Amino acid sequence: MFQTYIKIAWRYLIKNKTTSLVSVASLALGICCFFLLGTYIIQELRFDRFHSKADRIVYMSFGYRAPSTPTFIESAWTPNAAVPAFKEQFPEIEDGIRIYKLGDKDQTVPVTYKGHVLNEGGLCFADETIFDIFSFEFVKGDATLALKDPSSIVITESTAKRYFGDAEPLGESLTMNDKPWKIAGVIRDIPSYSQIQFNILGPYHALSRFKETSWGQANDISYFLLKSPDDIALVQTKIDAYLKKQFADEIAAGYEVKFPLEKLTDVRLHVAQMGGPKPVYLYILSILACSILLIACINFGNLVMTKSTERAHEIGIRKVIGASRHYIFGQFVIESIFTSTLGLIIGTIGAVLLIPLFNSYTDIQLSLEIWKGGWFIATLAILFLIISLIAGGAPAWALSSIKPTDSLKGKIHRSSRGALLSRGLVVFQFGLALLFIISTLIVDGQMRYLQSKDTGIARSKILVLDASNLSIPNLLSLKNVVANNDNVSGVTASYDSPIKVMGGYTLDAEGTSGKRSVNVTGIPVEKDFLSVFDIKLAAGEGFTEGDAVRTHSTDIEPEYSFVINENTLQELGWGAQEAIGKPVNLNGRKGKIKAISKDFNFSSLHEKISPIVIFLEYNWFGKLFVNVKDTKELKNTVTQIEHEWKKFSKDKPFEYHFLDEEYNALYKAEERTLKILTIFSIATILVSGLGLFALSSLVIQRRVKEIGIRKILGASMLSIVKLVSIDFLKLLMVALVIVTPLSWWVMQKWLQDFAYRIDIKWEFFAFAALIGLFVTVLTVSFQAIKIANTNPVASLRNE
Repeated sequence: MFQTYIKIAWRYLIKNKTTSLVSVASLALGICCFFLLGTYIIQELRFDRFHSKADRIVYMSFGYRAPSTPTFIESAWTPNAAVPAFKEQFPEIEDGIRIYKLGDKDQTVPVTYKGHVLNEGGLCFADETIFDIFSFEFVKGDATLALKDPSSIVITESTAKRYFGDAEPLGESLTMNDKPWKIAGVIRDIPSYSQIQFNILGPYHALSRFKETSWGQANDISYFLLKSPDDIALVQTKIDAYLKKQFADEIAAGYEVKFPLEKLTDVRLHVAQMGGPKPVYLYILSILACSILLIACINFGNLVMTKSTERAHEIGIRKVIGASRHYIFGQFVIESIFTSTLGLIIGTIGAVLLIPLFNSYTDIQLSLEIWKGGWFIATLAILFLIISLIAGGAPAWALSSIKPTDSLKGKIHRSSRGALLSRGLVVFQFGLALLFIISTLIVDGQMRYLQSKDTGIARSKILVLDASNLSIPNLLSLKNVVANNDNVSGVTASYDSPIKVMGGYTLDAEGTSGKRSVNVTGIPVEKDFLSVFDIKLAAGEGFTEGDAVRTHSTDIEPEYSFVINENTLQELGWGAQEAIGKPVNLNGRKGKIKAISKDFNFSSLHEKISPIVIFLEYNWFGKLFVNVKDTKELKNTVTQIEHEWKKFSKDKPFEYHFLDEEYNALYKAEERTLKILTIFSIATILVSGLGLFALSSLVIQRRVKEIGIRKILGASMLSIVKLVSIDFLKLLMVALVIVTPLSWWVMQKWLQDFAYRIDIKWEFFAFAALIGLFVTVLTVSFQAIKIANTNPVASLRNE
């Protein structure tokens, strides 16, 4: 009997190619989207959970507030004195480590092996017990000894492949900063779902900062391993009490300091500095994944019911010749299983094949490794049961219950409840599609606004070079040579990028109301910084060569020159002209205010402009900036700059990028959100379109005789299309009315994350309605035209 079921199911699929194709395509698309979104969601939820001691590991951040500043400055970086002090003081802490990052995406370190030099990012130093706390898998070397030697390093498999190919890396040396580092271990590539990422890891005790512990500078990332996962609150209480003693004088002067602890497994979603998505995003994407799958299942069930009229005679004849209800039910279930299996296989294979493309488009590193154990198989099994037994079983049960007399006469009773359910499903599908179309349009509008907004600082045509390895004399010599290029309008340097300034300082000043201390962001710069970036001044004058000389004077006490923005001026309570020449102290740097700059954005537009101080300091510069006049001559200009670069930086390969790239990187999470919304909005429209195809087919099948009579009475094709489409357009309008306030509320909440944002205008909703209208008319018209072109005699033959 089972073989008979299979044969009949196969013949039915072949005979009804269009219906079968729509059913399989809808299921496959829904399952593919479900797996892609599910993989992303699970990866975010399981971030850092692969460490065997994850439940006992805590992450520590740092926050401080000056007396005259109302809010805390939150930082992912901590002073390097905190970890050893807390380890010694609190018995609940089993171990603790510090990680010091020396290189990142924009700041690299030249690494040499046998004369071959690469700019390497991801160079970190950590306390030697890092591998006792975190579960990074060693493929070569001993984890307990890997960082004992101050000249040893551990590298990842990919790094080993880049330098050594298939040769043995252990015992070989890589040269960094003119020092050979011996490879003592190789670990498997770190999963993308780990907050700790590095290509090369050296021992923290090899750094000079290891011997110079300080509470004054925050440059480390800190973690603790607790003896019990239940001790977090207790340790936090003890840290808070310890800080009151350690910083008693500062607290008495009005300062506040904190070192918050967070579970390692909660850091990704709950610590903003780590760049993870907000939990609400995952909730929304979870709803989207389940909704797309639900629509696909609904479509499948509707398509089964759509063909019920055509199969009514088949059901009646089978029952008349003795087929039981269970037999017919079994036949339809087998057909359902057959179709759903095809959809499941195609959808799963599609998801696996599309993951690399999805990663490339969204800049997310998804991997099926996250589905460890039997989760993947279990999910496939659950989906199979849902689709086969529920989406296919319910229609099969309804069809098998048809009375033979009704089926032979072509009469299938339809309840008003069933009709209402069908309309509700159409509204649900329309609503979901409109919600994501509107959301995508608003996110796209906000991204366009961010990219075009005048932030008060020149960004276009500015090349950024990594100058971290250049000595100050070499950097200034290179600057002077490059500045003479005919296509260069200016050259300068700074510690940080001007669109993402990270340095935190305290500015002390004497005002009319007494001493004021203000939390400020600070950036050490070269004297031409203001002019190259076209930062406007509200009062005072820009930096001069004389300011640079006074800053680094060795004959007398150095005198710094400071430029503060209008926001800092407001915090200090001075007028612009009053502030010029005022003495101030910036973390021990004494000097006078040289100028007041107009406010400009020096961080993400998520944040309002805050106080910033720009000051000359020629100790070290991380970036060199070249303002190019004409990008059409960029190739020749870059070639000339590279030629000069090699004279002053022989060890570091020449690389550059545009400052606009750094600016756009600030909104990487939003860009990713836009791309995900775009992909799955299109997927939702496609799945909903297929569902609309199924439902419109069902409605038209029920009205086929009516359409035949109308044609005989002279109705035109346009009037028939209008007749069939009008009901669906009404449902589209109902969905739009429901979704409009919901989408406005959701996107208004999303936009509140930005200090600078667009207004939600009616055009977004109108355009979404037009897209919905186009899809509806296109889908329904296709079915209506097909029926309208049918000979009316054929549709009335049974009468």
